[in-house]
Amino acid sequence: MPVKVIPIYNRSYPANEKSDCIVLRIFDKDSSHVDMAFPFHEDTPNFKLTISEAMDLRNAIDQLLDIKLIERPRRILND
Repeated sequence: MPVKVIPIYNRSYPANEKSDCIVLRIFDKDSSHVDMAFPFHEDTPNFKLTISEAMDLRNAIDQLLDIKLIERPRRILND
């Protein structure tokens, strides 16, 4: 059961360290769902995302950040 933990800053706790996290879990490679949990927030339910929904979430984050893996070529100007 692969688990990934993403440490994040807790906005309600004034500290300069990542004291909160998001946990992603998938049961096996053939699973049709990904669990997303906020373990330090008792009032927040866990989310069960389909693979398609998890990919939509990833794509939305990529689009918001506008990540470019290949740098655009720079024009060389000669005087």
